[in-house]
Amino acid sequence: MLETLKEANQVVVCGIVEDAQGRIFLARRGANQPLAGYWEFPGGKAEPGEGLEAALCREFREELSMGLRVGEEIGRTPIPGNGGLELVALRAWTDDESPVLTVHDRWCWVSPPEARGLELAPADIPLLEAFIAARSE
Repeated sequence: MLETLKEANQVVVCGIVEDAQGRIFLARRGANQPLAGYWEFPGGKAEPGEGLEAALCREFREELSMGLRVGEEIGRTPIPGNGGLELVALRAWTDDESPVLTVHDRWCWVSPPEARGLELAPADIPLLEAFIAARSE
C-alpha cells in the first residue's frame, strides 16, 4: 500500500500513464498556470490524510476527467524553487484516452524517447529518465 501523507504540502504526486503501445501521456500547462507551456506528467498535491494513489486518481478526475489504475512508484525528485516540495511519480494506466482539459491546453501520447524532445517541466525530466531506465531493466 502506498504511503499516506502526513502533511499535504510536502509531496506532489504525478502519473506516468502508459498505454498498450508503450506510449506515455503528457499534458501541457495552460497559459494561466505556473510553468505555462511546459509539458508534464499530470497530478497535484494530496489533501490532508490522502494517500498518493487516491490523490493521483482524484487529480486526474478533476483536471482531466480520466479514471486511472495505479501501480508502483517510479521515483521522486525535488521541485525546483518550491522550498523542499517533492514530486513523486506513480505508474498508471487508463481506458480514458481522450481527456477533458481544464488546467492544460494540449495533451499527447508519445513514446518515452519522443518525450525527451518536448519542453518538460524541470522536475519531470529525472522522472522520465527513471521510467525509461525501469522499462529497460
